[in-house]
Amino acid sequence: MKLIAVIFFFAVHMSWSQFDRVNSFSNNKWAGGQQLEKPQFFILPWQPGTQLVEKETNLSIKVDSLGLKPVKALQDSSGTIIIYVSDISTPVCADGDCRLMDIRFYWTLLGGYAGFDSYQQSPLTKHDHDEFVYADYLKLHQLLLDDNSILKRRKVDELVKKPQVSENENVDAVAGATIKEVKESVVSGALYSCYTAWHIVHGVVKNQIRELTVKGLSEDQLVSMLSVDNPDYQIFVLKRFSKAQYEKNYKQIAAIFKDGIPLVRSYIVKNVPSSFWENETLQTPFWNCFSDLDINSRSLLLEKIAMAPLTIIYELSKNLGVMTKNQLKQYLNHLSNTKGIDKVLIESLKSFADDPNETYNYLVDNFLEDYVE
Repeated sequence: MKLIAVIFFFAVHMSWSQFDRVNSFSNNKWAGGQQLEKPQFFILPWQPGTQLVEKETNLSIKVDSLGLKPVKALQDSSGTIIIYVSDISTPVCADGDCRLMDIRFYWTLLGGYAGFDSYQQSPLTKHDHDEFVYADYLKLHQLLLDDNSILKRRKVDELVKKPQVSENENVDAVAGATIKEVKESVVSGALYSCYTAWHIVHGVVKNQIRELTVKGLSEDQLVSMLSVDNPDYQIFVLKRFSKAQYEKNYKQIAAIFKDGIPLVRSYIVKNVPSSFWENETLQTPFWNCFSDLDINSRSLLLEKIAMAPLTIIYELSKNLGVMTKNQLKQYLNHLSNTKGIDKVLIESLKSFADDPNETYNYLVDNFLEDYVE
């Protein structure tokens, strides 16, 4: 029965191919080799009015029984490659029932999953041919964002628990139940579609795209990638920056430090050249965002306080309330070894010490009592 279903499916597919299915299912978002609108699900910034043009590459994805699907680059008007894309049409078979899954996948310049578009006239379907609703598409997107999903470590048959069948039933005709470990992360009734999509997105094409990007990387593209609000891009660029590039782009790096995730902030503090902490102009933008940082990033920054000028020390005195107990102790310990603390800074410390709403005001009060100018 299963073999007959598969043969029938491919016979139907061959008849469909005569009518150029990809063109008939194209969306208004992309047409004539251009990406005109933001994809349905997308993790990278998209500026209104952006228009990207397809460019051929030597990359392709092998799709079961249907050959190779080309992976194309999408570039802007300046010729800069922004993302990669592939229009996928692949059979998905489960319990003797085969259907085509039509979907348009996007990858970042580093080969990471960037998003997808569904075809308006060929929506994804679940078991019993029920069409995906928005919540299903969103769940698929969330699954594809997880590059370490359980789907990575299991074969698809290991994700389904086959029910017991009577002698009169065909095992291929009885739908299996998705195992508990994966049930919450895949679309209900669409395990095989989810599994197929995940392995296409996170297959060998990931490293191939990354290698292609690295091979053609220029300094302008490095700087351009740094401006993208994407932690993978930011760390990728920072790892490749020279001392001169760090110093040239210090304002942008400081902006990333202010608004970035803790992982990126940590990398920046630990890896910027020592010249940053020896130069007031270079280090000031980092200290200026002290109150906006997470606890760990503030602690890492305070490790550089010995090289901070007095102007920074004074500005930090206005942010004592955001410091943890240990951070405040570290700050005061630095002050105790600092000569020439002016009256303006002393007054700022007194203001904090006299505030009954500050939990650690007593630490500053004790410091002021012991401090000898």
